[in-house]
Amino acid sequence: MKIKHHGKTSPTNLKQRFFLWSSLILISGGLLLSLLSFWNTRRLLMAEAMDKSEVLLQEVEAIRTYVKSELRPKMAELHGKDAFIIEAMSTTYISTTIMDTFSQSMPNYIYRRASYNPLNPKNMADPFEEEMLDWFEEDSSRTFWQGVVKKNGESFFISMVPDYFASPCLRCHGDAKDAPQPLIDRYGKTNGFRFQTGDLAGLNSVAIPVSASIRAAWQGSLVLFLITIPASLLLLWLLNLLFQRLVIERLGVMLSIMQEKKKETDAEQPGDELDALHASLGSLRQFVHSARKGSSLQPNFINGYVTGIPITAGAMSWLYNGYTTKADNREDVAIKIGFDEALQNPLYRACFETELNLFETLSHPCLPKFRERIGDVVILDAVNGEALSSLFEKGPLQEHLTKSIFSQLCDLTAHMHATGVVHHDLRPQILHFDEKENLTLLDMGLASNDQQPDPIAAAGLGPQGDLLYMAPEQIQGKRGDPRSDIYTIGVLLYLANTGKLPFSSKQRSLQNWVQHKAKFVIEKDDQDALTPELIDIILKALSNSPEKRYQWVEDLREDLEKVFS
Repeated sequence: MKIKHHGKTSPTNLKQRFFLWSSLILISGGLLLSLLSFWNTRRLLMAEAMDKSEVLLQEVEAIRTYVKSELRPKMAELHGKDAFIIEAMSTTYISTTIMDTFSQSMPNYIYRRASYNPLNPKNMADPFEEEMLDWFEEDSSRTFWQGVVKKNGESFFISMVPDYFASPCLRCHGDAKDAPQPLIDRYGKTNGFRFQTGDLAGLNSVAIPVSASIRAAWQGSLVLFLITIPASLLLLWLLNLLFQRLVIERLGVMLSIMQEKKKETDAEQPGDELDALHASLGSLRQFVHSARKGSSLQPNFINGYVTGIPITAGAMSWLYNGYTTKADNREDVAIKIGFDEALQNPLYRACFETELNLFETLSHPCLPKFRERIGDVVILDAVNGEALSSLFEKGPLQEHLTKSIFSQLCDLTAHMHATGVVHHDLRPQILHFDEKENLTLLDMGLASNDQQPDPIAAAGLGPQGDLLYMAPEQIQGKRGDPRSDIYTIGVLLYLANTGKLPFSSKQRSLQNWVQHKAKFVIEKDDQDALTPELIDIILKALSNSPEKRYQWVEDLREDLEKVFS
């Protein structure tokens, strides 16, 4: 049987995908390493520039302090209080002159004394320095600034400190008529006056060029990145040899053992080696799961029937393929036999008897036809196709398959409800779908029937079945409500259209499961795979409160027919 679905087979095998992702990881790692190298180098450069600029500013401040405390008083002592020799008494003139001399040997280190209203026009603040003067004036507690500034296309690391007027400074910067004559003769009476004590005199700044260093850091990082490319290619080549030897070849051997040749009419081949191994192990797991539960039954003759390979394990029984022993008229059948524990435990035997009774009395196109009962064995018509769980593993189903499956499932569920039966366990593992698009239910081991006592409820066993598909009230131990089956159909509908369950399989306590299901919302990624009409149907079917769900499965089927019409 070959059923098409929306899930696409990957065009690349395991080896190709491994090396594609390895390449992306290695290249991304090389890029990240280069960026980290540049960031760290730039950080070290900035730290070095900061240290150098602080040293230079401290040297300038030491010069100005020496002039104020030593040189200026000495000159006044030698030449009189009214004397003013700019070259020996002006802190600004002396500091700028010394730094100009320093810059001749270190031409890229720039010292500036900038002011709004300087005596010396060359100390007039530029636009950036005016902004910094405003910044310092806004808050007198600001005593230092550092940062990278672009000037004339080059980057400089600049450190700035403010300088404020003290009383002795007003002799030269207060009223122009009180200023020393040599100062007037040199600079005139227009600029540099009318200041008061505490006014911002100007900024002392040191600029250190960093453009060349930053470019060198970028070049070093680029070289490092380029080196990682051939290194990555060499590493990938070595990984290729190792991966081929340790993984691909061994997977090939395993697959050759586990896989049989498939006919052209078989299901599509999986996308890569792991997909193929997963498919093979899935079949093996189903066989082992069923075989373990029915370990006491060896391939055997049961009256006129022979048991074959297992089909699926239900809640209280397992189902085998089988055939009649008539050589001239062999017929395929399905043989249902209870688990050992179900037959030995009176409570589970009661559930098993209920299941066999339902298969014998219920008649519906989605139920295998009852043939006969032989002791604890029921013979049913042969079952074809594959479990819905196998289809759902391949991804979202095509619309026509979804319509066919859920139309039949709703009709079957409505028939059971009409006869007083609530299934309680509509898992995809016990629902088979064949190439003619016929749906078949293979197990009713947890079903309740209002025509006879419910042994599970009477014994107070609590929830029985798979919590992933179970309605919240079932988790709380309540049984017999047909709306619980509607909830499970909502879970299957979500799975069929998105390719995944609405709830994670994380281990939780029963109370946490109830809380988890109460918080159900459709994730944004899953909303894109659903139409607004389907979203409304799923949300209603998965309502936490039974009163807010569909009250009748026929109403759910009617809404689905409108969506798929």
